[in-house]
Parts: sequence; structure tokens; C-alpha cells
Amino acid sequence: MNLWANTYDYAVAVTKSDTVSDPAGPFAGLYVSAAGTIVILNQNGPQTPITITAVAGEYIRWPVRRVGASSSATVFGLVSAIISRQPT
Repeated sequence: MNLWANTYDYAVAVTKSDTVSDPAGPFAGLYVSAAGTIVILNQNGPQTPITITAVAGEYIRWPVRRVGASSSATVFGLVSAIISRQPT
């Protein structure tokens, strides 16, 4: 197991948007503090938004650059030095 994959430097509030990547991101993952749906645009790979249903206390453990405005869950972006902070 790669410990970097589960290590985060700090959490920040997410700015939800359907058109602009989060200025505090990209994030190494997300932490869900209140259940609901999350519309996610991945940092890498396919650039088609995906919608998932998440429960409170769940972690999304892959790089995310945007959380859609229609997301009903409350999430925090998990920032890590292992994810490039360069604008995308």
C-alpha cells in the first residue's frame, strides 16, 4: 500500500461550480461531511462529470478538480503536496 495515497496536508471548503475548477484545488480527494450526491470532474482521465451518492464520513480517494454546483452533499477538498497545484 502506498501511504501517500492516504495522506493529506489539510482540508478546505469546496467552491461548487459547473464551469470553473475550484481555485483551492485540485484536490487529492474529498471528505463528505453531510450525505448526498456529488457531481465530480476528475483531475485526470475522462473529463465527463460523474455523479455519485455518498454517505457522511465517506472519503473520495482520487484526484478531483471540480465539484458540480448541483451537488447536494457537503464536502471538503483534501489538499496534498502529491497533487500538482498547477492550473488546469
